[in-house]
Amino acid sequence: MSLMRVVILAVVVLFGAVAWADEVTPSSSGPAKIEFQEENLPNGMHVIYAPLHQAPVVHVRLLYHVGSRDERPDRQGFAHMFEHMMFRGSAHVAPEEHMKRIGVVGGHCNAHTSFDETVYEDTVPGQYLEMALWLEADRMASFKVSDAIYKTERNVVAEEWRMQHNRPYGDVFEQFMKAAFLKHSYRWTPIGNMEHLKAAPVNELQEFFNRYYVPNNATLVVAGDFEVEQAKRYVKQYFDWIPKGGDVKRDIATEPAQTEGREVTVNQPVPLHGVLTGYKAPEYKSDDHYALNLLSSILVSGDSSRLRRLLVNGKAPMAVEAFSMDEQLEDGGIFGIGAIVMQGKDPKKVREMLVASLADVRKNGVTAEELKKAKTQARIGLIHGRETAKDLGSQLLSEYVYTGDADRVNTAMQKLDAVSLDDIKRVAEKYLKPEQATTLRIEPSLLAMANKAAGEKAAQALKDAPVTPATKPVEPRKVEFPSDYPQAPPTASARANPEFQKGVESDINGVKVIVMSDKRLPLVNWSVTMRRGSQTDPDGKEGTAWLTAEMLGRGVKGMDFEKLTNDLDSKGISITVGDGGDYTRLSGSSTTAYLDHAIERSRQILREPSFPEDEFAKLKEQSLNSLQLEQESPGTVASNELTRALYGDSVLGRYSTPASVKKIGLDDVKKFYQTIYCPNDAILMISGDVTVERGRELARKLIEGWESGDLPKVEYELPKKPTTRRIILVDRPEGAGATVRMAVPAYNLRAPVKFAGAVANQILNSTGIDGRLMRYVRAEKGLCYSCGGSFSPNRQAGKFGGSVDTKTENAGEAVAAMFKVLDDMRDKEVTDREITEARSRVAGGMVMGMQTIGQQAWYRMDGILNGYPIEYYDKYPERIAEVSKEEVRKVMREFVDDGSMMIVVVAPAAAVKEKLEKLGKVEVIPMPSKRSGATQPAKELLKKAA
Repeated sequence: MSLMRVVILAVVVLFGAVAWADEVTPSSSGPAKIEFQEENLPNGMHVIYAPLHQAPVVHVRLLYHVGSRDERPDRQGFAHMFEHMMFRGSAHVAPEEHMKRIGVVGGHCNAHTSFDETVYEDTVPGQYLEMALWLEADRMASFKVSDAIYKTERNVVAEEWRMQHNRPYGDVFEQFMKAAFLKHSYRWTPIGNMEHLKAAPVNELQEFFNRYYVPNNATLVVAGDFEVEQAKRYVKQYFDWIPKGGDVKRDIATEPAQTEGREVTVNQPVPLHGVLTGYKAPEYKSDDHYALNLLSSILVSGDSSRLRRLLVNGKAPMAVEAFSMDEQLEDGGIFGIGAIVMQGKDPKKVREMLVASLADVRKNGVTAEELKKAKTQARIGLIHGRETAKDLGSQLLSEYVYTGDADRVNTAMQKLDAVSLDDIKRVAEKYLKPEQATTLRIEPSLLAMANKAAGEKAAQALKDAPVTPATKPVEPRKVEFPSDYPQAPPTASARANPEFQKGVESDINGVKVIVMSDKRLPLVNWSVTMRRGSQTDPDGKEGTAWLTAEMLGRGVKGMDFEKLTNDLDSKGISITVGDGGDYTRLSGSSTTAYLDHAIERSRQILREPSFPEDEFAKLKEQSLNSLQLEQESPGTVASNELTRALYGDSVLGRYSTPASVKKIGLDDVKKFYQTIYCPNDAILMISGDVTVERGRELARKLIEGWESGDLPKVEYELPKKPTTRRIILVDRPEGAGATVRMAVPAYNLRAPVKFAGAVANQILNSTGIDGRLMRYVRAEKGLCYSCGGSFSPNRQAGKFGGSVDTKTENAGEAVAAMFKVLDDMRDKEVTDREITEARSRVAGGMVMGMQTIGQQAWYRMDGILNGYPIEYYDKYPERIAEVSKEEVRKVMREFVDDGSMMIVVVAPAAAVKEKLEKLGKVEVIPMPSKRSGATQPAKELLKKAA
């Protein structure tokens, strides 16, 4: 993923489930059929069973058909509250025990709330299926709301709300939906309204639970490595007895037809203008979405797509990024397009170009070539939807709940293939009319700070307020558990340690080649890893490695950028080049049908790039704009400042800035390519639907004749370990909170203490609030939504790092609370329970990490880069099992001294400096865009905004 895509994702993700279609990996034959069975329980709960025996993992997914759509206008946020509160215990499950039980066996559990649904998911090693079902059934049957639970989790939601609004563009989607919908409950978003939550008594929440969180409003999917008949017995035992709830009656206002366009301007403390234009889309189950989804792909999927050619990759780029999406919601969603405007470009002109692009589709439709390309990309996405048990469960659930037919997952490709050119033009004419458009213009303005402050005040008021007294008695559902119902979670014996596939190794042209075969899906992935990267960037020209990697795909011998990207996109071939610090990697993916073609294009990109001057000029300008966006992101700024503080002027302490990228010329890029892109000690990994012989044949095609070179030596002269605490306060006056990052140097990957460090990480950060940091800083002190701290060793160095995001006035207290937990890890006994559970998490986590051949290939590659023996990861759980409590304390005592911690806080300095000074001397510096030497466009923007 490119730097620009990473930056802009913060904006686009606000539109919900946006699919970057150019990020999917390809295939050409149709997706495999999903085999499944269904049954209805007497209490009305629908159950779907989808066995997948590729890995010893099972996924349990329970969807309650309730979201923000079902809330009263004056009680926005109830569904989101239950996403949080339902982890606070039930009849036989203690608060937070659900997450803990899943985490202890190495599994993952999570939940999310959207407009139409609340979903709980558990992914565990297969033998723990019964436990996962028991946990979900217990809270469905017996969850009770109390003042204490509501108060605790309401504070968490308030902090989540504050964090979201503290990010650049953080409330853009809320503003858009408020303008797009006038009557329907889609006009507010699931995050909730702080004033409404403040006013709500507990009895109203219990009534909401009693109405919606019942078997007859729920659908369960079990997917993965299990026997269907056994799973049915478990489901019957744990869910069949739960009483059916009342009929779910919904009172949702109908949205009136939009007959004229709407435009809204919002002021944001951001560096670049943005524009979002959305149109009402049909209900989820409408087959028109097949055409709309393909149109979205035609507009933005790949560098050869319409909007990217028009706004991003054209001769005169206007935008850092362009995006499109078809957001399917139950009652009718949004088809949207938009862009983030480059510095100095006219936002009005960009808006006009976006509107004109849709007008052209309405008038002239799209080309046969464009439609064929979009169908290829859709086919690829559907194939990837067969990779894991979680993928299967998610698709089956959505189709059943919103269309009544789970088997639509198996007819989707046929319906996509049936979409015609006339269908694309028809849906554009029907839904994308100017009078049905809602446009949101994002204007950079520091005057928006007042709005941020008001929001911060509302979130704080919610935290400080007591729970509103109940207006009538709280009445939980009356449920009597069966006499033989287990009082404790079912247990299971751990399976043998997973054994990862190693592949077959050979040497071709001096390159280590490994082929790992997997016939289940018609997909092949490959990567060439070269042994130098951005750590060899010229001093003062940081960003050279990244620009070089991006330029490789901007044209090759005999093919310009447009022809190359159109060729790859039309065949669903993905080829990217990325930087890893001490390595550079070309990665590719294709279906077996286009594999020879894909390897030939990989060879050209790797060995015959043309480095066109015009493409370099465009890329450099876009990069500067992206970096200016980064300089307004609190998390990025904190991480960069911490990197510099920790590693100084060494190669590990450098990072790209607008100033460094501005100095880089095309000759620098060409020189870097000639120096770094060599086969010396390189690794070629090929995995997927290939035999060993076929893989070797492809390897020879890619790398034979590739000439070796003299790789530059990299000196890792790291600063001495600090002996005093250092606090750097980055002044962000417009901030609505404090972003804290801290670190201290630690061991590298060659150190034997890394096993004890891995166990320490688990004790500090285990799931939910069971980890020491979250238990104290969040649950006991109420200082944050999330926090963490862990050892992060790499090949040259290592660190122990921590992070916490908190209210502005709590910055100092949150840092002190983090220190207390770390001190206790050094000075107090690690319990038997903690170390036993930490070891178990590692063993189960290894199973979670081997679900796909791509994941196993990653382990193999990582082992080679680190110089590990081939059986390293097979034996890793055994080595973890040997870690003692004293070893954990020893690694903490040796490396984690908060007296020498580097601490970076991004927050309004006037509000936090005095409290931070209680922890040590504070250095105050401005945000990067306000410093001496900042790029002129950034300075001019800030001057204009002020």
